[in-house]
Order: sequence, then C-alpha cells, then structure tokens
Amino acid sequence: MLATVFLVIVVTLLTGHYFLVERPRRLAAESANRPQALPLRQLVNRVPAGVFLQPTFTWGQVRSGGDVEIGVHPMLLSLLGPNLQMETRSAGEHVDKGDPLMTVGDGVRHLVVRSPVAGSISMANAAPPVETEWQSQSDRTCVIQPESLSDEVPTWMLGQSAVDWSREQYGRIRDHLLARSADPQTGLALADGGELPVGALNQLDATDWADFEEEFLNA
Repeated sequence: MLATVFLVIVVTLLTGHYFLVERPRRLAAESANRPQALPLRQLVNRVPAGVFLQPTFTWGQVRSGGDVEIGVHPMLLSLLGPNLQMETRSAGEHVDKGDPLMTVGDGVRHLVVRSPVAGSISMANAAPPVETEWQSQSDRTCVIQPESLSDEVPTWMLGQSAVDWSREQYGRIRDHLLARSADPQTGLALADGGELPVGALNQLDATDWADFEEEFLNA
C-alpha cells in the first residue's frame, strides 16, 4: 500500500515538474531559436552591403561565379507575419524574367513573387547569406544562373538607392492597406506610432491579397 502511494506521489511530482517547469522551458528555448519577424521599419532603413534590391520585392547577391542568390524582401515577409509558408521553384527549371519564382502565404492565401532575372535555377531552398539582423524569417532562396546578368544589374538598386526605394514602397504599402481597411470593424490595427504591424496582410481578406499582388508584385 505504501509503495503504491509513494509511486503515485512520484508520478504526480514528475508530471507537475514537466508541465510547470520543463515544458515551458522547452517552449521558451524553441521560441528563442526561431527567427522572428522584425518590425517593418527596421527593414526599411538599411540594406546589407552588397545586396541588390529589385522591383519584384526580391533581393539578390551576385556570387563569385556569376550566379545570383535571390530571396524575398524581408519587408514582404514581415507583412505576412511569423508563421508564413514558402515554396520555391525546383532546381533545374528555367525561368524567364517576370515568371513566378516563389510563393509566400499563410497556408490558405498566398502571394506570387516573380523572378527579377531570366536563367536556370541551379539551387532551390538555399539558406540565405544576408546579415541576420536584416532577415525577418528563415526564408528560402533560389540560386539562378542568369542568361544576361550584365543587362540586369544596372537596373537593380544598391546602397542608398535601395534604402530610398524601400522607404518609398513602405509608404505606398501603408497607404494601400489603410485605404482597403477603412471599416472600423475590420480595419487594419496599426502598431505603436501608427506603423504597419508585423502580419498586417493577415488582417485582410483574400481579395485584398489579390489587390496587393497586382499592385506591388507584378513589376
């Protein structure tokens, strides 16, 4: 009898320790290791050195062999929030400039991100090499062997021009989303200071997503 009582007490203590101490500790560790979506303003005012921006809301880094690493602008990823899903085209596929390259979404709705360059995809789902403080997600990238890189690079933005473009696009996006969420019952809840919050697009419906894609991602 005493052995049974002792066993019950031990099991109860172990169970309590798991749910009250161990499980919260594990969840906190997982959260700390998971890349977090950054406030949009942190992603607008600087661009890592050597990173080009394209009007397709993509960024690119030219590798030593002439291939280009292409990823989605973190500002767009933060608009979708911390739980987005991303799919990329497969290695070996050919894309023309303006062809769908990646989709990003929440599992129900999605946006199509288009390729800023024509070429063959040599690697898909690569780990992004840009500085971690600029990333909003553990996003995936594609490596493309471009057909004519020398024709494309002069049209891309670097340094201050990239920052200026990002600021301009942020203003356009803010105005666009606010204009489509004027209803006080379904309107966009802004972050502190009246800024767009992380996950702003997730506050809107599928029609608004389609309007956003048409306005900003069909460059």
